[in-house]
Amino acid sequence: MSFRLRLTLLAAIAIAATVAGASLALWLVAKHELRGQVDSTLVTRAADIFSHSGGGMFDSQTPYEIIDETGRPARGISLPITKRMREAAAGQAGPFFTDAHIENAHIRELVQPIQGGGALIVAHSLNETDKALHRIGFWIFLVGGAGVLVAAGLAAFVAAAALRPVRRLTAAAESVAATGDLRERVDVTGHDELGRLAGRFNAMLAALEESVGKQRQLVADASHELRTPLTAIRTNLDLIREGRLPEEEVKAALAEAATELDELTRLVADLVELARGEERQLRIEEVQLDDAVAVAVERAQARAPQVRFVSQLSPTLVQADAGLLDRAISNLLDNAVKWSPAGGVIEVTVNGGEVVVRDHGPGIAAADLPHVFDRFYRAAAARSKPGSGLGLAIVREAAELHGGTATAESTDSGARFRLTLPAAAA
Repeated sequence: MSFRLRLTLLAAIAIAATVAGASLALWLVAKHELRGQVDSTLVTRAADIFSHSGGGMFDSQTPYEIIDETGRPARGISLPITKRMREAAAGQAGPFFTDAHIENAHIRELVQPIQGGGALIVAHSLNETDKALHRIGFWIFLVGGAGVLVAAGLAAFVAAAALRPVRRLTAAAESVAATGDLRERVDVTGHDELGRLAGRFNAMLAALEESVGKQRQLVADASHELRTPLTAIRTNLDLIREGRLPEEEVKAALAEAATELDELTRLVADLVELARGEERQLRIEEVQLDDAVAVAVERAQARAPQVRFVSQLSPTLVQADAGLLDRAISNLLDNAVKWSPAGGVIEVTVNGGEVVVRDHGPGIAAADLPHVFDRFYRAAAARSKPGSGLGLAIVREAAELHGGTATAESTDSGARFRLTLPAAAA
C-alpha cells in the first residue's frame, strides 16, 4: 500500500470518526429535545388533572389513571402498575418519568404522588416521537455518509497535492540511483517543511557531487604524481639488472632509487592523510602550542642544518589533535626549508593560537598565491624541487578540521605562512 493511499485512508477514517461522533451527538440532542417536549406536556396535563376533575379534555394519546395507597386503579384504565408506582402512591417515592409498552405502543408516563395518599399516572404515546427520531437518524446517516465520501475525495486530492514535492524527491533519488548523475536537482517551490527538505536534498547532492569530484581529482592527480617516482625507480633498477653500468653509476642509480622511494613514501603518506579528510576521528585534547612548535623546530633543524631557525614562542594552550597539529607544523617548517637559501634564517613565532613561519626565499608569485594550499599544486619554480604539492594542502585541512585558518602571503624578502587555531580558554 502506497503512502499516499495510507494517508488518504487515515484521513477518511479520521473524518468518518468525527462525523459519526457529531451525528451521534446530534441524534442524542434531538432525542433529548423531543423527549423533553413530551415530558413538559405530561407535566402540564398532570397539573390540569389536579385542577379539573374528569378526563374529558384529554385525547386518546394522553390517558391517565389514579391509584390509591395500595396501588388499586380508581378509573379502570389499563395502564400497567409497577412496584415503583405503588411506592409513590404510598408516599415512599417522589414523582418520576418512565417508559412502558402497551399492546405494541410505546408510551411515556409521569407518576405524580397525590397529597394524602395515592398517585396520578399520566401517559403519552411516543410513537410519533420515535418516528421523528428514526427520520432524523436516517437523514443524519445519509448526509453524514455523503459527507464522509466527499471528505474522502477531498482527502485524496489534498494528499496528492501535499505529496507532490515528495514524489519529486523520490523521482530525483531514483534518477540518481539509476544513472549516477549527481547533477540532478529538485525544484524548491516553498519554504515549508517539504521545501526545506527539498533544499537540504539539493545541498546533500551538491556536497556529494563535490566530494566525488574531489575524489576523482585526487585519484587523477595521485596517478600522475606516482607515475614519476615509479618510472624513475623502474628505470634505475632495469639499468642495474642489465649489469652494464660501471660500479660508480650503479651506486648513483641505487642512491637515486632510494631517494625516489623516500619521495614515494612521503607521497603515499600524504595521500592517506588527505584521503581520510573529514572522516578522521580527531582526538581533541589540550595541547601546549608553543611546546609543540619547539619540538617541531628542533626536529627540522636537525634535518636541515644549512638553515637557522629563530623562534619567538609565547605560551599558548589550544584544543587540538596533537598528531595532526604536529604534522601541519612540520609541513610548514619543511616548506620554509625548501625555499630558504643556504645560511638563510627562518623565523617562527607563536602567539595567541597563531603559528607564523617566515622564510627569506624568493617569495610567492602573485599568480601562485591563491593556489599554494591546493592539492598537488606546484608552482613553476617548485617543479625542480622535491615534494608532491600535498604538504600545504594538509596544513589547510588540519586548520579547517580544527575550526581555524591557514593563509599565505608574499613579503619583500620571502614568504609568510600563518596557521591559526582557536585558543583554549584560560
